[in-house]
Amino acid sequence: MQTTLLPSDKDYWKHIVTSNNQFGLNVLKTLAMASPSSNVVISPTSIFLTACMLYNGASGNTYSEFASALQLPKPSEINPWNRQLLNYLVMSKPDHEVSIASALWFGQGVRCHEDFVNSAVESYSASLYGVDFASPESVEQINFWAENATNGRIVKIVDPGEFPADSHFAITNAIYFFAQWQTKFKAELTKEEPFYLVGSGSKNVMMMHASDSFVYKEDDNAQVIKLPYKQSPYYMQIVLPKVGRSFGHCIEYIKNPNLALTGATTSKVDLQLPRMEIAFDSSLSSVFTQLGMRDLFSPSCDLSLITPNLQISFIKHAAKLTVDESGTEVAAVTVASGWGSAAGAQAQPVSMIVNRPFLMAIADSGTGQVLFSGAILSP
Repeated sequence: MQTTLLPSDKDYWKHIVTSNNQFGLNVLKTLAMASPSSNVVISPTSIFLTACMLYNGASGNTYSEFASALQLPKPSEINPWNRQLLNYLVMSKPDHEVSIASALWFGQGVRCHEDFVNSAVESYSASLYGVDFASPESVEQINFWAENATNGRIVKIVDPGEFPADSHFAITNAIYFFAQWQTKFKAELTKEEPFYLVGSGSKNVMMMHASDSFVYKEDDNAQVIKLPYKQSPYYMQIVLPKVGRSFGHCIEYIKNPNLALTGATTSKVDLQLPRMEIAFDSSLSSVFTQLGMRDLFSPSCDLSLITPNLQISFIKHAAKLTVDESGTEVAAVTVASGWGSAAGAQAQPVSMIVNRPFLMAIADSGTGQVLFSGAILSP
């Protein structure tokens, strides 16, 4: 069902944030259920923006499926909201870097509808490129774009021979984030300690240590902590399920990190967190299908507002997360390719030892927008 907004609703950006976070959570849950013993790290924002651009080109039943899956009104309404939110998210701020880039790739002789191209450029700052998908250079061009847009963190998003012979269109989106902790972990305290894996067994990880006042909350399901970045509105939220609890009990906590911290207090916390370097990549084709966008990969696909007879051949996502004593660096790229005929501090410190599977999110404290999220089972 398509969402109806009242003209008097001045906080229209909240609908974008809610949709982004819910859709991202659905993607994370679907991927985590498909690989219950593997790490999953994604950028809900990157995937959402790619979906929104495709939504601009959808018609007929394909349009209805997008409207239902994204829970948003028509693209002409949401495009200005996305534009405003993007401007806010990438505002220049000291001590951290956030960049979001999009691109449209056109095969030789392909003519796309002017309205679609204009929306992508004006609302999503998309760059336009001509490319010969039949040439190996097309893969090199797109991978070089991804590497440049993620500050060298992701060097490959598509493989040679991956584009069908009659490919003639692709959308890419990339997000890069770098920030330093407000409270840095002391490198001299980092030491090798066990991290307990799903089921049984453990592995040794480099466990970082910090002791400071943090926004912290604990309930029957989990310990939740907010790790702020230096002079930045962004923060990392760590959700550690209690022993006997699963991700299923806690995953909703990262849908809206700001809301999940309601009732939290500033407490002295002795925190232990693994140093991490995690790379993740996955096809999202089956995920989009499971989330209700079945037409995209079928002959009945209707993206005629992009170009006639267009069908999506694949949607892929890659992310790389680095967490160390000084801060966080994380990047993600999404690509969709088309073809066709077309309260006060506690007296005693709280102990939070993140030595078993946990959930994480990197979010903006102002809007609640989740840029990155993950289910970490083996750091």
